[in-house]
Formats: sequence, C-alpha cells, structure tokens
Amino acid sequence: MTLNLAKVSNVYFEKLFAVQRNESSTNSEIKAKVLLVDKFTTPIISMCYTQSQLLQNDIILIELIENQSTLNVMKHLNCIVYIKPTRESIQSLIKELNNPHFSKYQLFLNNTISKGELERLAEADEFEVINQVTEIFQDYLILNDNLFTINVSEPIANAINPVVEESNSLVSLLLSLKKCPIIKYESNSLELKRLSSEILYNINSNSNNNLFDDLNRKSDRPPLLLLLDRKNDPITPLITPWTYQSMIHEFLGIKKNIVALTESKEQVTLNESQDKFYRESMYLNYGDLTEKFQKYVEEYKKETKQSSLENLKTQNLSELKKMLTKFPEFKKLSNNILKHLNLISEIDKEISIQNLWEIGELQQTIICELDTHQAIRQKLTEILDNPKVSTTNKIKLVLLYSIRFHNTSELQNFIGKLNNPLVTDPLPTLSQIALLKKFKTLFNSNFTTSTSGQNNSNNLGNIFQNKKININSFFNQNKSNDPKTDNIYLQYTPRLNEVLNSLLTTTQSESAIAIKSSLSTLIPDAVSSQYGNNIQNEPVQDVIIYVKGGVTFEEARLVFELSESNKKINLVIGGDNVLNSEMWMKELYDRVNDSEIPGTDPATDRRKQLREIL
Repeated sequence: MTLNLAKVSNVYFEKLFAVQRNESSTNSEIKAKVLLVDKFTTPIISMCYTQSQLLQNDIILIELIENQSTLNVMKHLNCIVYIKPTRESIQSLIKELNNPHFSKYQLFLNNTISKGELERLAEADEFEVINQVTEIFQDYLILNDNLFTINVSEPIANAINPVVEESNSLVSLLLSLKKCPIIKYESNSLELKRLSSEILYNINSNSNNNLFDDLNRKSDRPPLLLLLDRKNDPITPLITPWTYQSMIHEFLGIKKNIVALTESKEQVTLNESQDKFYRESMYLNYGDLTEKFQKYVEEYKKETKQSSLENLKTQNLSELKKMLTKFPEFKKLSNNILKHLNLISEIDKEISIQNLWEIGELQQTIICELDTHQAIRQKLTEILDNPKVSTTNKIKLVLLYSIRFHNTSELQNFIGKLNNPLVTDPLPTLSQIALLKKFKTLFNSNFTTSTSGQNNSNNLGNIFQNKKININSFFNQNKSNDPKTDNIYLQYTPRLNEVLNSLLTTTQSESAIAIKSSLSTLIPDAVSSQYGNNIQNEPVQDVIIYVKGGVTFEEARLVFELSESNKKINLVIGGDNVLNSEMWMKELYDRVNDSEIPGTDPATDRRKQLREIL
C-alpha cells in the first residue's frame, strides 16, 4: 500500500461525512447536520476539505465546541462531533451533553480516548443523544500528499508531559497508515531517545487493545519509523531554495496551506489536490516553473478564444450549450492563473531585491566546495563589502563558510566587516554575532553533507565559465534525468538523502555504515512476534520520517523524487514544524541566547536530561 496521506484523509472524511449521510437517508425526518469541532480538528478539516464538499455532505453549520454556551437550540438537526480527546474538549462536550442543542450526536475522536474519559461521557449522556462513538486516527496536519506536521503550538507546549502528547500524535499517524514499525532514532539526541521510548511504550500498550495487531500482515518487511533531529542538519534550512513550494514558504510563508500576499494583502489557498497547476509545479525549479506558467496562460488564452462571442455566433444550439457550461470553469481557471501570477511575481521581486542570483550561487559554491578556498573567500569578501546585500543574507553566508572552512582569524575579519556601518545596514545584533562565533562548535560534531557537486569536479570549468547568472541557468539543456548536472543552484542535497540511501540500499559505503551505526533501534513486541529479531539490517520499503525541530519543503521534495524514481519504496515525511530560513535563524538565536544565560552549565544540564530519561 502506497503511503499517501491524502488518500488516508479521504477515507476518514468519507467515514465522517458521506457514510453518515447514507445512514441518515433512511431517516426521512433529518438529513441536514451540524459539525462541532474544536481548535485542534478545525485545521485538520480546513486543510483537506472545502466548504462546498461539506455542503455536499449536508453540513449546513460549523461551530466550535468551545463556544457550546452560545449555541442555538436546533432540535431539527443532527450533529457530528469531531474533536481531539483532550481534557478541555471532553469537558466542553460534557457540558453540551448536559444541555443538548441538537437531536442526535455522532462522536468522532481523532485519537484514542482513555477508558476513564469514555465513562465520563457515558455518565454525562443522560438524554441518550449519542448514538455512535468512533476513533479515527488523524491527530496531525496534512500539507502535501507526502508531508505532515504535528500540531505542537498549543497542546504540546501546555501539556503536563509534552513528549507523551507528541508520541500520541505520531502513533495516530501510524494507525492511520496501518503500520506497526521498527523505530530508529539518532543516538546523539536526548530528545529523540525520550520520544522513541514513549512511542514504543505507546505501541506496546495499544497492542494489548489489538490496535497494532496484524497491521503488517500484507508486508514481508516491517515498516520503519525514522526519527531525526534538526540539530544534525542545521544547513538545509539556511540554503536558499529554488523550487516553487519552497520559495513560496521562504519569501511569503505558508501557514496551514494559506499564503498572505505582500502587495495585495490577499490570502490565497494552496492545495495540491484542488489545484492542478500547483500539483504539477510545486517541485519545479524556478526556470521550469516560469516556462510551465507561460504554457498554462497560453492554454487558457486558446480555450477562451474558442469561446469568444464571435465564435459562439457560428455554433449551433447544442454546441453553444456545451460551450456555455464551460464558463464557470474558465472563471475558476482565470482566478487560478491570477493567483499563481501574483505568487510568482512576488517571488521574482524578492529574488531581485535580495540579489539572490549571486547570493544563491555563492551559497551552493561554499557548502559544496565547488571552487577553491581562496576563490570562495574572495567572493564572500566582495559580498560582505556590498551595502546592497541584506545583513541576514550576509550572516547566512558567513555561517555556511564557518561550518565548511572554520578559521578563527577569518571569522573575526568577517565579523569586523559586518560591524562596519558603511557596508552593513542594519548592524548585526548581539545574538547574531554570538551565533556566528558559536555556530561551528554548536553543530560541528554532527555535520555531514552530500552533494553531487563534489563528484563533478571535471565540470567546474563549465560551471564558472559564465559569471553572469540568469534564469537560463535553470533550464536543463541536455534533458538528462539529473537536473543538477546543469543547475548551479541545486547542487546541495540535504543530509536526509544520505540517511535514506543507507537504509534503502544493500550496497553500503563507509558513510552509509557510519550513518547506520549512529542510529539506535527499538522493536515493538508486535513486530518481534511477526518477523523475529533478526530484521534490523535488511533494506526497508516503507519509511515514515519525522524531523524533531522542523522539516523543510526541500526535504519533502527529496522524498517525492526518491519515491518517483523507485516505485518499490514508499516514503512520507513530517516534523513538528515546517521551517524556512527566517524561522530557523530565530531558533538559532534563541539557542545561543539560552546557552549564555548566567549560571547555566551545559554538563549539568546534560546530566539532568539523562536522569529524566533514565
């Protein structure tokens, strides 16, 4: 079974809405329904389901269960309740059951509910209005067909034990995909050690309730849950992305599939299942994107020209009727073209304002060592002396340089240039300076990188022959399967590529063996009983990746491309956030500031963390 989050979502919504419609069709009295949701399930539905789809399933009213006290009594309507079984939401539902506003209630919970909470609901249902209770496992947000996030902003931050909440959400993901996996996590991460232990306990406990029994019965190999720590790859979020979805998030920000346009102040929705152009373009590089958009516009012009008033006059009645029915589609298509035109225009504006053709080339050159150390240093010096380059972009370049070629005297020289008000405006903050000084020591022990650029040294002369970069750099002249051969901006590959290759292939390089040895393994009881214990080193086919500390859209693109290149493997990826460079830089500043709080001893903190784990 392919790991496709959209298909899973469709199955659950069919169970939530369409099946209920069929059941209520036997009852001639009530068909229209109210949907009661909480603050956790609202984004789950809004990111996957449209208002028109809800109307098609007889949902005529949507209300928050937190606003239970303000609801109007409508006994002529049935109610679907879809909530997360948190203490607050359960309490709000109990209040509703004590004074029901609707006729009958079907209760759906997006994760497992404890026996105690279920008993509380049963006791509260004095009017016997609940006629169904169902657990459906979708305690996560779906951004792409292969990308999810765990909603950690409020529920986990305010929970008594955040790790338990995070584990519960990941277990709901496993149950929705019908997978009982081996768990592998990066051994150097204390946070992942705690999280993986909690997930193992959760799986083994739920196995007693038969939730994980026989989930892998159709697979000859157990699936894998791979837990990674963002700290082991601090580079990927810093690199300027050059593919459509990643650029939108980098320059405008994507929040729950909503993008706020800067110029028009308009909010637009991005959803690959409802937008064909977006689905086909989200992983395209900038050059291919602009070419595809031009073709998209030309197709629209061709279609609308055929439907012009002049042409309609020559049509007979049947052809005229057929043509007129297409007008709503043309309107929808026109709006979609305008949406993507605005997005691409704002991206193009940012690239120009930030001088990213030059900045992006240098980023790739530094991190992939596509030129000599001396040439890279000279180019970086020229950028730092350029007052038109933003302070943030200068800092990113110095960070990349420091991780690749760390030299204390050079770093001090670069910091001196950054502190020069004649070439840097605004001047770097104390947090930014502290990060520059500590970045190498914070992440050096974990840093590895892979790049095709290191294997293409013979092509360096061709790559740097034309110093003037333009959009033509993105077009693959030889149409080979590897776009990186001609694209200076896509030379860097996230560390995730190396990690997955070490797990998905049988031939092992030294780096693959090193990566495997850096991963610890936990095997749930259900997996051991089905496959035995001698399964750790076999290549895997189904991999669910979770990046603690935030995933990037570029890593989602990598997962997509790996899945497309090998149909025998199934991959999905997620994290507790989706990062762009601005978000990651803020996180880095916070880490540096926390490490400089007087009286804190890293060794003491580490011993405290170890005690908590043990």
